[in-house]
Amino acid sequence: MSIIKKLFKKRDVVSYNEKRRQTRTKCALATEFAETTGETRSCQIVDMSESGLGILTSTRLMLGTKVNIFSPAVEAEVVWSAENKTGLRILR
Repeated sequence: MSIIKKLFKKRDVVSYNEKRRQTRTKCALATEFAETTGETRSCQIVDMSESGLGILTSTRLMLGTKVNIFSPAVEAEVVWSAENKTGLRILR
């Protein structure tokens, strides 16, 4: 399989739709998070689901970065990141 086919392989539609069907609760909760480097930054949680959070930050976070949210106290991983909005998957 070529490298291009590996990068652009077809997504399993059923699994993708099942993930996106989780109910998201809109909210506006100001909190802080710490990256693995120990630097603390402020953010705002804008939506929540059973498996993740959507946050607004002042900077763009790198995919795969692990962060600790202080309130609610959870550890999460960045699964997508736009200019100032980031999607987190809750790890524990």
